[in-house]
Amino acid sequence: MKKNWLIAACVATLLASFGSAHGQSLDYGALARLFGEPVTTSVTGSPQRVSDVPATMQIITSDDIRRSGSRDIPGVLRHLADIDVLQWTNDDADLSVRGYDQVYSPRLLVLVNGRQVYADYYGFTPWSAIPVELSDIRQIEVVEGPNSALFGFNAVGGVINIITYNPLYDDINKAAVTGGTQGLAQGSAIGTFKVGDRAALRISAGGYRDDDFSTPIPPGMSSASRGGEYRGAVDLDGIVRLGQSAELRLEASHSQVQQNEVIPGYTFSTSRYESGSAMARLSAETSVGIVRATAYSNWLQEITPTASGLGDLHNQVTVLQLQDISKIGAGHTVRASFEYRHDTVDTTPFSGAEVFYDVVAAGGMWAWDIAPSLSFTNAFRLDTRFLGRDGPAPPGYPFSNADWNRTLVEPSFNSGLVWHVDAEDTLRLLASRGVQIPSLVQNGAFVSVSPFLGVTGSPTLAPTVVTNYGLGWDRTLPRFGARLRLTAFQERTTDIVSDTGATILTPTIPFAVSTNVGDSTANGLELGLGGRSAGHWRWNIADRAEFVADHLAPGLSNLAAITDFQRTTPADIVTGHVGWSEGRWEADGFLRYQTRSFGFLPSGASFVLTPISDYVALDARIGYRLTERVSLALSGQNLAFATQTQTSGAKVERRILGTITVGF
Repeated sequence: MKKNWLIAACVATLLASFGSAHGQSLDYGALARLFGEPVTTSVTGSPQRVSDVPATMQIITSDDIRRSGSRDIPGVLRHLADIDVLQWTNDDADLSVRGYDQVYSPRLLVLVNGRQVYADYYGFTPWSAIPVELSDIRQIEVVEGPNSALFGFNAVGGVINIITYNPLYDDINKAAVTGGTQGLAQGSAIGTFKVGDRAALRISAGGYRDDDFSTPIPPGMSSASRGGEYRGAVDLDGIVRLGQSAELRLEASHSQVQQNEVIPGYTFSTSRYESGSAMARLSAETSVGIVRATAYSNWLQEITPTASGLGDLHNQVTVLQLQDISKIGAGHTVRASFEYRHDTVDTTPFSGAEVFYDVVAAGGMWAWDIAPSLSFTNAFRLDTRFLGRDGPAPPGYPFSNADWNRTLVEPSFNSGLVWHVDAEDTLRLLASRGVQIPSLVQNGAFVSVSPFLGVTGSPTLAPTVVTNYGLGWDRTLPRFGARLRLTAFQERTTDIVSDTGATILTPTIPFAVSTNVGDSTANGLELGLGGRSAGHWRWNIADRAEFVADHLAPGLSNLAAITDFQRTTPADIVTGHVGWSEGRWEADGFLRYQTRSFGFLPSGASFVLTPISDYVALDARIGYRLTERVSLALSGQNLAFATQTQTSGAKVERRILGTITVGF
């Protein structure tokens, strides 16, 4: 109990040293040095250690990212047992938290500095198009379970929040060059420019060219040849202090990507993405609390050849957010929030129309420090979505534009009780309800008509709701320099949406449309143990055991609906890590074991489930600091085998990378 009072006093002292720091961005580095561990502000808006957060959360630090030996964000995240990974091609992967992974996985909300990079129009994250370089990331926060009341809709499986370095506090200037197998040539550079302590700008840019895996594409998935793969991205992040109590942050980014990927329908394609974003965020300390106003716009074009023709999706989302965080006495923190969102996409391959929605959301959070060792946090949010469609429709189309005139109102909540039982033990009791709204494609942005069959979405879909209950126990083991974490959870998913599964008969041709296909339940247990030993060693081992049971609508074939989470979610994922550092050297090895599961493959007009044997994947990295400014690294993924089956798609190949990093 005395320890918690001391921590609270240290935080207050540190914040006071910033002046009116709440109206300005926080120095994550200073907070991490104070606590001896990374700190987050994402969940409640106040600085917290992971053990204090009213959610199940992990933080991947910049050191973890470097030591992973990975060249992209999915490669970093695959070292966590709680992350499911489908590595389809050299540059394309789909990720989820706590199972339910699939092509264009929709259940994981991904943010960069609080700005959404999750693409609502198709309900997925194009990882390669995120305009962030690995060396630009301070930490990656992984929040598990439904968190819609805290982060917004679509945060039903979990949240990935990528925090980049703050140019005011972090003077990052470096360049890196990587070469490796699959013809990889990759480079990045980051520069920070400061005007005293009042303003700063960080510019980062990077790109690569490489080849896809050369392993055969399974029959039925595609007869197309692989295209060349490349990526280019640039990001500008500027901060200006406006007096002692306010700050303005401006960000702009752009990326261009071409990659081989597996798209919904489990078909292989070479897709191109072009994305851009602009964001402005004003934070100020006022008489009514810490007020933050954010406005951003994302635009993205995806061009993907499909069996129905060239898919050309133009999407733009504009978001306005306002929140106010205030303290009421010594033990209560209150946050009020408001959000407006406009999201629109052009129809394809039948063009000339657009499907769109507006969302108005209001929410609140109350964090109550009942005692120095006990806290209770509750958050509630109400989203109201107005769906619409403009433009022509093809002959025989089963809907009129008036069918899109629909209003949806959905609540979400998050509750967490955190009890520091003693100096070693912390208990966490969690309950939450998250909402995943249908994507714009599922709502009818995809419109394909042939002489025999039409394919489209539906405006009548119900949202998917995930309800979660969790119990967590953290125990520090000072004698061994370790920490044990155990979490049990139960999730119920209702009204799962599938891109296919229903048929509407019209006087001309039948239309295959998106539909709600049923419910699913999952019971799981997460176990993690890790720490440091003998000063030079670091280690951890983790296991995610999960048992999924689907309850599909009577008479519905899971093969027609491409829905079978019960058999496509592996029952166990085990990860292990051993690392060592001394002097100029550091070395790390990673293991990932996944039990037997299944994956989908197209077969004529339907799909078949194909078995995926259990497998072990080994990654490793060795690094050497040549000088204070120059370092060398050699790393590899899937080292145990030249090729390995990890999905229903093409086998993955061994990857070997060499990197030179120079600071300036």
